[in-house]
Amino acid sequence: MPHDGIVIVGSGHAGARAAQSLRANGWQHRISVIDGEGCAPYERPPLSKAVLSGKSRPEDAVLFPQEFVEQHGIDFRSGVRAVGIDRDTRQVRLSNDDAVSYGRLLLTPGAEPRLLDIPGRELEGVFSLRTAVDACGLSGQLLPGADVVIVGGGLIGLEVAASAIQRGCSVTVIEAGPRLMTRAVPPELAELIRLLHETRGVRFILGRQAVALLGSQRIEALRMDDGSTLACTAALISIGVTPRTDLALAAGLEIENGIAVDCFLKTSDPFIYAAGDACAFKNGDGSRLRLECWKNAEDQGALAARNMMGANEPYTPMPWMWSDQYDRTMQIAGHPELGEQHVARHCPDGSLLVYHLDANDAIVGVSGFGSLREIARGVRTGQMLMQRGIYPAKEALQNPKIDLKAAAKMAAG
Repeated sequence: MPHDGIVIVGSGHAGARAAQSLRANGWQHRISVIDGEGCAPYERPPLSKAVLSGKSRPEDAVLFPQEFVEQHGIDFRSGVRAVGIDRDTRQVRLSNDDAVSYGRLLLTPGAEPRLLDIPGRELEGVFSLRTAVDACGLSGQLLPGADVVIVGGGLIGLEVAASAIQRGCSVTVIEAGPRLMTRAVPPELAELIRLLHETRGVRFILGRQAVALLGSQRIEALRMDDGSTLACTAALISIGVTPRTDLALAAGLEIENGIAVDCFLKTSDPFIYAAGDACAFKNGDGSRLRLECWKNAEDQGALAARNMMGANEPYTPMPWMWSDQYDRTMQIAGHPELGEQHVARHCPDGSLLVYHLDANDAIVGVSGFGSLREIARGVRTGQMLMQRGIYPAKEALQNPKIDLKAAAKMAAG
């Protein structure tokens, strides 16, 4: 490297894991982390769960504390944003008019919440949820008796609904689609999750869109596209996220539903890598995929670090995500969307596992909702079966009395 330093733009999960992995793998030279948020790196999953339910604070889930920065000699630039990349001189320009040079650059800018382009979106009491500041602000509104409206029936919206119910709020979820979680969750699970929320008191309005947020200074009501209104004291807009690509785009890097990278997480510039929510990587079939989940950020951050040190390891993920709502958990692994057949496994405790098969009866995904014990075990077994290319008979997948690990051994040999 003509410059011995590695610069990481973004201190979210992928960026923090990359910094840790660099030192863990023996990188002795400079590591500069550009942190635009102005706080220690922290885990985001607790924001919609433990933080909003009042069980913890964002600072309880830091990825690495100040002691790590000091002990490992990391140049942590807190509260400073990257505003430009000079690829010719290999420098990152910063918002404080400083610049930092790099031998390798890792972009982990993350994503930002999509905003509703409707009147009233700037009213007090209207929130999105992406950062610790967002979570702390919204948490302050979740008081007993509060009327909370959530626009968007996705995972984050439903996790917030569960947290708000547990805080004693009245909750209404508005979803424009015909069912909940249309993008990420199979219909069977979505229906179970809806029923669980309804038993806890959540009201759902499907097939409707918010068209205006009403109030003078604070939000007082929300109007829908059928003309009806809902009174509320707080509103969460949770309609997905958009990858942050402005910095990469201005630098002339290839953009395709995110910052385009190859299987080694390298961008169209051989000295620049990307990881995390904004990274669109080459999948095994040549298509480009972008994953917005904890495990993707965890794995890509560590892999990008090794590859910047010369490892050249391809990224071959087994997608996995989870969501905790009340005392239940949902987990999805693999690619359920590729399934042409769906085999349901109804567990004795009411948990549901669905194995998604292709036309040749090969498992391409597994999803489940219910108790942590049953779902974690069933999804973990499904991952093992997919990784080893072992596909038990449909009858075995369907019957909860059959031990799938034993069935897998029989199928293998």
